[in-house]
Formats: sequence, C-alpha cells, structure tokens
Amino acid sequence: METRHVLVLGAGGNVSRHSVPKLVKEGHKVSALVRNPDHAQKLADDGATVIVRDLTTLDAEDWARLLTPFDAVVWSAGAGGGSAELTFAVDRDAAMAMIDALEELGEYAPFLVMVSYAGAAEATAEDDGGSWYAYVEAKKAVDQRLLGSNLSYQILGPTRLTDDAASGITVLDGARDADSETPRELVADVIVESVGRGEAFDHNPIDFETGEGKVSEI
Repeated sequence: METRHVLVLGAGGNVSRHSVPKLVKEGHKVSALVRNPDHAQKLADDGATVIVRDLTTLDAEDWARLLTPFDAVVWSAGAGGGSAELTFAVDRDAAMAMIDALEELGEYAPFLVMVSYAGAAEATAEDDGGSWYAYVEAKKAVDQRLLGSNLSYQILGPTRLTDDAASGITVLDGARDADSETPRELVADVIVESVGRGEAFDHNPIDFETGEGKVSEI
C-alpha cells in the first residue's frame, strides 16, 4: 500500500476520530481540517497536522490552494443535524465548491474519497423544509455530480451508523434491509483501504454494512 499525503475534511467528526489515527498508523502523512479549534489537540495527538478552517468560507482560489499539495482528499464533513440552511451550506455547497476546484486542477487533482450513505444518489425525502430533507437533497446532488464527472473518486455508502466495533464487511448489491447497520470504525477502515489503493473499487458507489468479509478484499 503506497504512502500518501492525505487531507481529511471534517476531521472533528465521529468517523474521523477513527479514520485519522488509522491513516497515520498506515504511514500516511495526514492533514486534518476542522472548523472547531477544540478538536485540534486530539488530532495533533493522533499524529495529524491540524488546519482550522470553515469550509463554508472558502472561495475557488482557497480551495485550489488547499487541495493542491495532496495525493488524496477524504470528505467526512457535514453539518451534523444542524439547520437546513447550514446543511445545504456544508453538505452541498461546500462539497460542490470542492468538486469545482478538483475539476479545475485536472490531472493534478488528488483522489477523492467521498463519505456518503447507502443509496444516496437516488434517495428522496418529504420536503418539510427540515434538516433531513436538506441532507438527503445535498448528498444526492453531490453524489450525482461526482458520478457525472471525470474525476478520480470513490463514493462510500455505509448504512445506518453505529458506534459498535468493526468486525468485517458485507458489500451490498441492490436492496438494503431497513435495519442494516455499519460501525463508524468500519467506515474508517474502508476509507483507509480506499486511500491506500488510490483508485476506485469495482463498486462505485460502494454500499456496505457490517459483515464478515475482509475490507482488504472488497
């Protein structure tokens, strides 16, 4: 597995608390971007270089400067159940701005690992003006944008997230059980595998849940 210079966006989140130390342990050089400076010390202790920025404030030039040094970028950012306005600002608008910048970089664009959720590209929700509707619409728009692009990327589609320990993986092909669960630690393991490969899996998006298979064999 090749060692890479990796940027983790949304590094203060619950998936990133697993993925950042795992990426460091694999020998990758990790930069961790967070909005909240309270997360900085823990990330530094995990071995990451910390960048404190608000993704919603970055313009095209900011994004280009941010992304250029890296071999891989992991999008784990999200509004985390905030208002619909904030959800659109982070999960849709900031992600779209990043994709614009990656396309501008062309052949120099880093490989992108986009953490989404199972079935996001076709999902629908009732338009009640709330944050869940905003989240569904935002992730759908971003995933569809990536699927229509020529970028080098991998979309990850875990089912409902839990704090259970990772045991193994089952890759889903088609229908998903409504009770399906995926440990956040497993999402981190798939991130590490994806970054290490630096190219898309056979399934893209790859929808998955907890199971008995080896992540290294997906």
